[in-house]
Amino acid sequence: FLRGRVLLSDLEAIERYVPAKGTIVDLGCGYGLFTNLMAMRSPARRVIGVDPSPARIRLARTTVGNRPNIEFILGGIADIDAECDAITIVDVLYLAPGEEQCRILRECRRRLHEGGSLIWKAQERRPRWKFAWTYLQELITTSAGLTQAGRRHLVFMSREQALNGLENAGFEARAIEMPSRRPYPDILYFAS
Repeated sequence: FLRGRVLLSDLEAIERYVPAKGTIVDLGCGYGLFTNLMAMRSPARRVIGVDPSPARIRLARTTVGNRPNIEFILGGIADIDAECDAITIVDVLYLAPGEEQCRILRECRRRLHEGGSLIWKAQERRPRWKFAWTYLQELITTSAGLTQAGRRHLVFMSREQALNGLENAGFEARAIEMPSRRPYPDILYFAS
């Protein structure tokens, strides 16, 4: 699963938008792949991976070694008790119901320092063939238990819905195209 994740998601491109120093929260970190990438790229970052799955957090904690700039916490955004400089959400928000997604965005805004940023990688609904492929793949991975979802109905926001959700949460946001040969309609939202 992790090898596939490395091949199918351009984590390097996302990491370039993350501040090189400060406290960074990786929300929905899963096994900690992107969390580790951010921590290894800059020792000036304090990176906190957060996920609601005890099994995923247990495995992620085995990757820390003696690096002091990374930790993993079981829970969600409400379990972060410190303000942070950036929050990343990579390919997981669609697993929450629509209203829950909006609540999470509002909680992210509250947890960020003034001038802090939210870096959210999601999927567009266009082109339609890429979206159909993404949706089918996610149905399979959630059904197989590789990706956790509270329910089997996946909620992918349109670009307009995402930008409106960010604005309603108190962010100024822009969409950044992520062109790729991969069969996914990836998009990055950068909000501050």
